[in-house]
Amino acid sequence: MNKKPTILLLGTDHLDNPKNGDMFMSQTEGILTGKRQDEVKEVINFLKAFRPTKIALEVLTENQSNLNKDYLSFLNGNYSLTANERHQFGFQLAKEMNHKEIYAVDWNENNEGVPNLGDWADKNKSDLFSEIAEKGKQMTRETEDYFSNHTINEFLLWMNDKEKVQSNHEMYMKLALIGSEDNPVGAMWTAQYWYYRNMVIYKNLVELITTNEDRIFVLYGAGHLYLLNQFLRESNIFNLETVQDYICV
Repeated sequence: MNKKPTILLLGTDHLDNPKNGDMFMSQTEGILTGKRQDEVKEVINFLKAFRPTKIALEVLTENQSNLNKDYLSFLNGNYSLTANERHQFGFQLAKEMNHKEIYAVDWNENNEGVPNLGDWADKNKSDLFSEIAEKGKQMTRETEDYFSNHTINEFLLWMNDKEKVQSNHEMYMKLALIGSEDNPVGAMWTAQYWYYRNMVIYKNLVELITTNEDRIFVLYGAGHLYLLNQFLRESNIFNLETVQDYICV
């Protein structure tokens, strides 16, 4: 059997609560407290067992140089980590593995012709959009509550649970139904932005391969899990491992 490179995808929340344009954004706090930092260290110790040779983060590819400038400053003791999950898990895992470089693999641009669903919803009454918005708010509240009442290990396992990943993806499938026959804005946004973005991320991950011995750890917002796992699995390029293989409670 031909040996293939191995990949491990970890989905998480955006722990620094960025204003990044996401339709729904949970507010999680306290990741920099002593208790939470101990929990983060436990996660890092679990992930070390994967033995990653490369670490890929949700950072725009054009920011690769700045990403590694910050990472090298961190290695030299001249950079204070923020609550951002890329710092908490990505930087710290890379340091533990003695990596000299981290990889930016994200794409996120405004393609011409892709509708803005928020703008469309402001101008058009849509019961379906209202239903999706309410469901999104409910899921956001659930995320905040689960984070507050569980360890980081438990939270990450919950975020990466198969049923949770499926539920997140169903939101995008419902968004695809918004609009009319002559203006299917939801389908256009889902296909031309959401699927396209994740396909470009997948392409960027494949391009990281330099040897079949590569073991690539990927950290991304949990909403990307369903499609990235699908693309990676269907490519038959990688051996896919799961978070549940490493993190335990």
